[in-house]
Amino acid sequence: MTGYAKPELSKSEQERLRRVYDDLQQLAASEVPAVAAAARAALAQVHTALNGEGLAYELYSKNWK
Repeated sequence: MTGYAKPELSKSEQERLRRVYDDLQQLAASEVPAVAAAARAALAQVHTALNGEGLAYELYSKNWK
């Protein structure tokens, strides 16, 4: 054990992260190639954050568990 407190997101921060994911998922379906590509790249970053927080969801879906 390192003796450091494990930082965790508040419930409010978790909800905002979920909303960001949902918004980016919609943008990833854009007909504008640059917007869709940027949104998909951002989704990968949000995936990392969600995974690190242990928030259960199905990648590239709206299915929160």
